[in-house]
Amino acid sequence: MLTDDGESDWAAVSAGGDHTCALKTNGTAYCWGSNLNGQLGTAQSDTVCGTKANEYPCTLVPRRIDSNLTFLSISAGFRHTCAISTAHQAYCWGDNANGQVADFASSGPALVQIPGTLPFAQISAGATHTCAVRSDGALLCWGANDRGQLGSGSATSGTVRVFLGGVAAAVSAGQERTCARTTSGIVSCWGATWIERQNGLEMTRAVFSPTSVPAAVPMSTVSVGTFTTCGTDFGGRAYCWEANPRGEMGNGTRDGALVPHLVAGGLSFVQVSAGIVQTCGIATNGAGYCWGDDTFGELGVHPSVLVERCDAQNLPCATTPIAVTGLQKFVDISTGFGAHVCGVTTKGNLYCWGLGVSGQRGDGSMFGGIATPLRVVEAGK
Repeated sequence: MLTDDGESDWAAVSAGGDHTCALKTNGTAYCWGSNLNGQLGTAQSDTVCGTKANEYPCTLVPRRIDSNLTFLSISAGFRHTCAISTAHQAYCWGDNANGQVADFASSGPALVQIPGTLPFAQISAGATHTCAVRSDGALLCWGANDRGQLGSGSATSGTVRVFLGGVAAAVSAGQERTCARTTSGIVSCWGATWIERQNGLEMTRAVFSPTSVPAAVPMSTVSVGTFTTCGTDFGGRAYCWEANPRGEMGNGTRDGALVPHLVAGGLSFVQVSAGIVQTCGIATNGAGYCWGDDTFGELGVHPSVLVERCDAQNLPCATTPIAVTGLQKFVDISTGFGAHVCGVTTKGNLYCWGLGVSGQRGDGSMFGGIATPLRVVEAGK
C-alpha cells in the first residue's frame, strides 16, 4: 500500500498538456516537462525529449521559473502558463501563436504582465486562449477565438470583456471552450460544445456568447475539460455534462448530455478537475478519486482493478469514480490537456501519475504510462 511519508511545502499544482507547474507555500513557482515553447518559464532545460526526428527541450524535475516574483495561483495550459502574483498582477508565458500569452507579445519563457487597471483575482490558461477575473468581478479573455471561446459574440480575436449577466467569481478555460460562474453560482459557457456521438466521432457546435447551462443548480466550482465540463454545487455534489466518450462524466454511462448529470457514488467533493478524457476530484474526506480514460494510468489505480472497456481498442476506463491508490488525503488535484494527473497531499507532498514521456510527472523519468502515484522530486527553495 502506498503511503504518504514525510512532509514537504508544496501548496498547489496545475497539470497542463505535456508540462506541469506548482507553487510552494512561500509562493515560488516551479515547472517541469516539455519546454518546447518556453512554457516552463525558464530558458534552461535539463535534457531532450521526443524522438530523433522530433526532439525538444524538457526538464524531468521541478525547476524554478526565471523570476523572483511570488504567486498566489498558477494555471498550466496546453503550451503556455499563467499565474497571479502576490501583488495580484497577472502574468503569462510560453506559446503565443494565438495571442494566448498577450497581444503583440512574443513566445518564450519571459513573463509577460497582463495589462489592467485593477488587481486580478484568478486566471485560467486554456489550450490556445486565456481568461481572467479581476477583483471587481470583470471577466477578460484573450487568444484564439475560432470556436467562440472568448465569449465576445463573434469570432474576432483580441482581448475582450465578457458579460455574464452577473459578477464573475471564477472562470475555467478549456480546449476550445470556456465556462464561468457568477457570485450567485450561475454557470455560463461558450465556445465549442461537444454534443453527440456519431459513428464514433464527437460532433460540435460553436457558441459565441455566454449561455447559461440548462437545468443547472448553482455551482461553487466549475472545470472545463476537452469533452466534458464538471462542477460542484454548494452542498459538494459533483455534476458533469457534455460529451462522455470515456466515461469522464462519471455517471455510469458513456452517453453525453447537455444537462448536468450527478456523478455516481454518493460522494461529496470539495474540488473537481476535468481533463482531456479523464476527471478527478477530492472528496470532503480528502480522498482522491478519478474516472474516465485510463490508457496511460491516469486514474491512479492498478490496471487489474478496472473491468470496464470504453472503445474498440479494449482500453481500460471507469465510468464511475474510483479511489486513487493510497494517499488518502489531498488538498489539491489537477488534470488538464494531457494524460497525467498531479495532486498535493495534506502533508505538502506532491505526486503525479499517468503519462510521463515529456517529464511532466516530475519524478525524473520519461517513462510512458504509470498508474501508481509517484512522488515529484523535491525542488530547492
